Amino acid sequence: ETVDAGVIGLKTQWVDRRVTLNAAAFVYKYKNQQFLNIDQDTAAQVLVNLPESRITGAELELTARASDAITLRAGLGLLDAKIKKGIVSGVDVKANSLSNAPKMTFNGGIDADVWQDNGGSLSAHVDVAYSASQYFEVINVPRLQQGSYTLLNAHLDWDSADGKWTAAVWGKNLADKFYHTSRVD
Repeated sequence: ETVDAGVIGLKTQWVDRRVTLNAAAFVYKYKNQQFLNIDQDTAAQVLVNLPESRITGAELELTARASDAITLRAGLGLLDAKIKKGIVSGVDVKANSLSNAPKMTFNGGIDADVWQDNGGSLSAHVDVAYSASQYFEVINVPRLQQGSYTLLNAHLDWDSADGKWTAAVWGKNLADKFYHTSRVD
């Protein structure tokens, strides 16, 4: 495969470096993009090339130190990942979405320094992550699509005063959201 890529972006800091804002826009034009496909007759994974595909998108990241104890984080990703020309398993996939390419993702979080003394420090962190719907294959079979979902994670960290010890308690997917990370027909 070959790709022509273009990226433009900026990295900024404001308010005495308490606020960081980064942005980027990009375009990737692929010829003969490679991916794995499942052969319907043998169930074997087969390397397939798409003659033409294109990915355009933008990303925005913001970090703000609201106080000495609180930091806020947010990120936004926008993506348009389309097949321009191709046939896979006898199906014309022109204008279909590329796999694993949600149109929008968002993440946000808060970090808080809760306590600090001669015995160490305690900090709390909460994160939320959203992903729009996506396909796991380029034929875009509706029953194999993962719908949009949101995840909530958190962790509580203790660090010793001398920096030699750390202990953390993590909670992943605290809202108990069921979602797929891949699907195969």
